[in-house]
Amino acid sequence: MAVHASTSQRRQRAASDASSDAGDARRNKGKRAREAESDEEGDHERDLANLDIKDPVKTCRHLFLQALISRRTMPLDLADALYKECVRLCRVEGPEPLNTFIAKMEPGLALCGLDIKTTRDQESGQGMLVLVNTMQDEPAKLATEYRAEEIAFFKSIVERIMLAPKLSYSITQTDVIRLAKQPVTKAGAIQLLKSFLAKGWLSLHESGRIVLSPRSLVELAPYLREQFDQEEDEAEDARNRTVVDCNLCMGIVTSGYACPNEDCGVRLHTFCVAQRLGNDGRCPDRLDDKPNPCPQIWPRDPQTRKFHGVPIGVAALGLGGDEESDAGATSDVETGAGTPAAAKKKGKAAAAKGRKAAASGKKGKKRTKADEDEVEEDELDEDEESDADASNRQRASSSPAATRKSSRTAKKKRTVQSDDDEEEE
Repeated sequence: MAVHASTSQRRQRAASDASSDAGDARRNKGKRAREAESDEEGDHERDLANLDIKDPVKTCRHLFLQALISRRTMPLDLADALYKECVRLCRVEGPEPLNTFIAKMEPGLALCGLDIKTTRDQESGQGMLVLVNTMQDEPAKLATEYRAEEIAFFKSIVERIMLAPKLSYSITQTDVIRLAKQPVTKAGAIQLLKSFLAKGWLSLHESGRIVLSPRSLVELAPYLREQFDQEEDEAEDARNRTVVDCNLCMGIVTSGYACPNEDCGVRLHTFCVAQRLGNDGRCPDRLDDKPNPCPQIWPRDPQTRKFHGVPIGVAALGLGGDEESDAGATSDVETGAGTPAAAKKKGKAAAAKGRKAAASGKKGKKRTKADEDEVEEDELDEDEESDADASNRQRASSSPAATRKSSRTAKKKRTVQSDDDEEEE
């Protein structure tokens, strides 16, 4: 017994020593990695300190612009952090505020047809910095990474979003794919949608629907006003005009509130409501010096004590907070499962399976050889139809061989029908 106990103790000590050695090795490895990283940071800082920056302010502008050009849109908090880092790297003494820094760059950017605009995300209210192209000439239109048919596809998406029912200003991802026209294929439309989202031209709402991004609303504002502005018809239908500016910030409203009065065309972003309505909630239409101002008092939520009107945007669809309007839309776009072709193929497979089950599950009837041949032939026809090209199917259907095959199939079906009638009699 003592021998066994001592052997067990030795094994435990050996295992403990091995575990301790492994832990020491990991700690030493981590320590060496941190030391190497620290040495690299030290070398980087020394290299920066040794740089001969003749004009720190100019270099700081170059660094900031390079970062903004690569992103095109940037949250204001990130822009502020980036500016501070550029100031540190360039060793700028007595840095000025970010707004002043940007304002001093605007004259030079205007010569290049660029401008830096400040806007807010209509859903979150987060401040955004957007670098926009102000030139609308032909060279500017050609300076794009997208081909003509891809730009036409994007325009069709914008049009569908702007003319969406119930002033929802959004469409499902499946609807986007359905807008594809030759030479843009369904697979190409999926890749283009991913590109538009990555480049900041479109945004993915939390409901899964596609909406216009802050970049599009700022840079494409002249195009949107030219194509969809219905100000001339304001007297006829003020509520349902497509392009309406916020009564406070003057930006196009695609998400926010409209005045509850149907005859009033006032709209406000969600983050502009409190500032514009004040404490009494009276419609700001009275502040525009009109002869017959809107007398509406906007309702107030009893719990949050915030004013609200008729929802504009995705909220107008009444989807609810947790309900998604396009469930599984992201995975559908990635896999192509949400395309009409995939749905059609899935429907055909289900129909073929249903016919097979119906033919094999008849009670009180004997399954004939003709029934089996018919089911098998239907399955083959479905497979051929889903895999063959449309033009090939059209040529095949008009050929003499296809005509003879169709005649044989029709004759076989009539024979099966007559056999069933005889059995019933």
